[in-house]
Amino acid sequence: MKKLVLSILLCSMLIGCLAAFPAHADGDVHVVAHWKFQNVDGYYVGDIEKDDLQFIDLSGNGNDLVTKVVGNGSQLDIFTWDTGAEAGTTKTDSALKLNNTKILAETVDPYDAGETSYSGGYTSGKYLQTILGAPMNTNEFEEGISVDIIFKLSAELDNDYNRYTGIFSRQGVIEDQNEPPFSIALSEWNDDAASGMMGDNQTWLQFVHCDNASKVNVEMDEVKIGADGWHHLLVTTDGFSITYYIDGEPLRTFQDIPFIEVGDPSFSWEVGVGRKFGGGHENDCKNENDPAGMIRRLFAGSIAEIRVMDGPIENEDSLFFKPVSYENTPDPATPKDPAEVTEPATETETETETETETETETEAATETETETEPDKGTEADTAEATTGAEAETNKPAETTDGGSQGNGPNVGLIIGIICGAVVLVGVIVFIIVKSKKK
Repeated sequence: MKKLVLSILLCSMLIGCLAAFPAHADGDVHVVAHWKFQNVDGYYVGDIEKDDLQFIDLSGNGNDLVTKVVGNGSQLDIFTWDTGAEAGTTKTDSALKLNNTKILAETVDPYDAGETSYSGGYTSGKYLQTILGAPMNTNEFEEGISVDIIFKLSAELDNDYNRYTGIFSRQGVIEDQNEPPFSIALSEWNDDAASGMMGDNQTWLQFVHCDNASKVNVEMDEVKIGADGWHHLLVTTDGFSITYYIDGEPLRTFQDIPFIEVGDPSFSWEVGVGRKFGGGHENDCKNENDPAGMIRRLFAGSIAEIRVMDGPIENEDSLFFKPVSYENTPDPATPKDPAEVTEPATETETETETETETETETEAATETETETEPDKGTEADTAEATTGAEAETNKPAETTDGGSQGNGPNVGLIIGIICGAVVLVGVIVFIIVKSKKK
């Protein structure tokens, strides 16, 4: 009997210890935004030859990306369609090409060689950013963040003009760190040819993650990439450590990372631009210490897909191994005043609000019966409720080979509570048996 009790006690303690580790179960990881930069109806609206291109957040969360123009970018064919991407099991028929090259910009905005991208000069082009009031603009990702990116570099990247360009980043620059709160960017060329062009040269990735107190800023030169084809990048963190994967292989892990700084809810997330503080130029093309951070670098290359999730995922659940498709697509999102955007309600809060609304409606109905004329607002309320129900129904259904995202309960917490109870019962039984032996 004593051996049995000891075995139960040891097993329960082991399970309890395992459950005590920070866990982000599959059911707890949610897709925050998913953009497919492809020439497919429903993935975008607008005209690629104009400045109104808007890529729809296929997750249905309303984090659409809109076009932003730098300098004389409207005069240039910055956005064009590229051929499809081939990275791992992910295959696409098209992708968005960003032609932010020095060669193209010079045709409308003469480039002074003394005004390097590092010292503050930039010319004309385009990039993308989440719409004003997008929900993810206020998301602090307290459970961590995972970002999938499928991209290709342009052979016309210029080391002086495009280096340290951001691929995906959080708008804004933290003054104490002179870096954005979160940035996935390129770095230097491994061989600065006389032309300065990428050509057959290669570069490596730079990762920045910081707040007002600390900064992780690392150039990962273990793996160099060139303009030789498509690549997949996965960045995933549980809020304590963060790991990079390139083309399905682990690159590096960082420890003790800071949380993402959300200093201004009007700041967006961006694709294809790099920012810092610094001296710029006082005209429409070049700015001086813009509050969101001065634009210095624009991305030249193609992007097929970006997915953002609010917690860690396993490498095998990335887009490199498990492509994700959607049965239907949501309507384009519209900009909102950041003050109107609130954190999503929890399940319990939603239930409480529903109960409160039900009680209020019942009371209102009772009062209406005693009045001579019916409340004219009833029809409007009904229509509003119907619209809300339709919006929920129209949220895109997501299909994938494996589920690393969902809306299930906090499995880790439940397991921890159960195991804790088992440990407690085991200890009590052990004490009782031992006292009886005496």
